[in-house]
Amino acid sequence: MLRSVFAKTLRDSERGILWWSLGLAGLAAMMVAVYPSVRDNPGLDQLLESYPEALKGIIGFGGELDYSSGAGYLGIELFSFMVPLLLIVAGVAAGAGAVAGEEERGTLDLLLSTPVSRRRLVLEKLGALVVEVVVLGAVLWVALVIGSNASDLGVSAANLGATTASAVLLALGFGTIALWVGAATGRRGRAIAVAAAAAVATYFVNSLASLSRVLDALQPTSPFYHYSAGDPLRHGLGATHAAFLVALVLGAAVLAVVAVERRDFRT
Repeated sequence: MLRSVFAKTLRDSERGILWWSLGLAGLAAMMVAVYPSVRDNPGLDQLLESYPEALKGIIGFGGELDYSSGAGYLGIELFSFMVPLLLIVAGVAAGAGAVAGEEERGTLDLLLSTPVSRRRLVLEKLGALVVEVVVLGAVLWVALVIGSNASDLGVSAANLGATTASAVLLALGFGTIALWVGAATGRRGRAIAVAAAAAVATYFVNSLASLSRVLDALQPTSPFYHYSAGDPLRHGLGATHAAFLVALVLGAAVLAVVAVERRDFRT
């Protein structure tokens, strides 16, 4: 008899987590190894100053653009786009497959035939999603701490941890949205599409806020704003911004539970 949906989900995801971990660690190592050559090139900062405001908004992280410091370099090269993109992809894929994937494979009826309640099913799937993304974040953090010490980036382990934690919360927000949509519709592709569209839309709201009064007014509603606001690479994770991202996860989780409990699953 199935005793733990949580353990089964993690066991089924072991290989994927391993490959994602290796990829993130390799990316971090490669980017950190390049830093010493970038740091000694003042022309890059001059080039940044010539960029249009729209482009600065897209590549900036935390409000400062500079290649001369480790925090500035990591913000531009890793945390402004690559890290959130990769973690969001991993989170959305896991969230979309949590319930909708089981339904499309025809295995959801087996899960629902066990003593596991619908609410517990969703919560254990959510727990597995959280563990998967947190593990990826931890791998990235360890790789960056090791690389920071080797390449003299000058970014503390605490601030690297705060920034990685912010990226993890961001990915969990969109991953839980995918979980909710998948639970409500039973369609993995639709869950991925909705979560991806939400991520793209809110990314550009935050990045292009300086160009439009409307976008500027909407910026505080963007998860990407709370992900980078306060410059966690230099100042640590702000409680208010972290709370917004946690609230997003919890809100989407509640909607997912309600959706599963109200659905009529026909097997």
